[in-house]
Amino acid sequence: MKVALLEASHWHVPLYLGALERARVELVAVSDRESAKGPGIAQRFGCPCYRSYAELLERTKIDFAFVFGRHVDMPIIAGTLIDRNIPFAIEKPCGTTAASVAQLRARAESAHLYVAVPFILRLADLVDAIRNAEGALPARLHHASFRFVVGPPSRYVAAGSAWMLDATQAGGGCTINVGTHFIDTFRLLTGQEVKTVAAVMNARGYGGDVEDYSVLVMTAADGTVATVETGYTFPSGRIQQREFSFAVSSDANYYTSAGDGMLLSRRRDPEDRRRTMVPLRLDTDPYYGVFVDRVLADVRAGLPPVASLVEAEAVARVLDAAYASARHGGRVQDVG
Repeated sequence: MKVALLEASHWHVPLYLGALERARVELVAVSDRESAKGPGIAQRFGCPCYRSYAELLERTKIDFAFVFGRHVDMPIIAGTLIDRNIPFAIEKPCGTTAASVAQLRARAESAHLYVAVPFILRLADLVDAIRNAEGALPARLHHASFRFVVGPPSRYVAAGSAWMLDATQAGGGCTINVGTHFIDTFRLLTGQEVKTVAAVMNARGYGGDVEDYSVLVMTAADGTVATVETGYTFPSGRIQQREFSFAVSSDANYYTSAGDGMLLSRRRDPEDRRRTMVPLRLDTDPYYGVFVDRVLADVRAGLPPVASLVEAEAVARVLDAAYASARHGGRVQDVG
């Protein structure tokens, strides 16, 4: 399988490379409009690097692409691949508006084309542990909360993705960049669509063009409530890059983050067996390699992706409503 990386100056790209080296694929070309990370990656894999993804596609025959790039450019890049009937995986959020993602989803469906989106928590120990404890997903939840606060905006500049700090190019800050994972996780756990959302956002941490702190309150179709708190305000270091904590309440159990794992509190077991510590990998970085392995295996086997543009569109609709809520002082918004 001949594979290309399109727009390689993205902070997640290094998390893909080890899996690509292990896989039975040939990385044949890289594109990078920023000329930041692409040349080094191309040298590592012994392939050419192009300033333009369009030039890459004109000059190189590929079987599959991993798509990154500016959020505002994602629908254009993906549309080009759809026109060429090239299957691909595309970083979330896949566009800056729900309308652009919906159009992309419709085009991919019409072409019957494989498109995967790395909502990596679907492949994470956390979801597996809840699925095992519940017996299956979706589960009937009472409520859920997720907090995921990552390092400062300067890390995007250092990674060659300074566009992330421009709302016009990125579509927003920590909400569209980080909150997407937990909107999708809430939909997965409950099997419900989000019906309303209220949001408060600010840039008090760094005072930039995009929000560096955000809180969403979502209500699902069955009334289940979830909060998602994200930010760019954690003082990242070599030992700890981010804060990740959660609490999920279901009919059967109560789940909370605890150290390097999850505390499982059972409602129906005898008192002396109600609380169990379940080890989990809460560091999310390794799951990008898992995603690469899964995508390549699914493409070879003709299987559907773990998450597609259908899921991306559903998340984008929540994001649209969340940003509208924030603009109106946290007023509750219906999700379109």
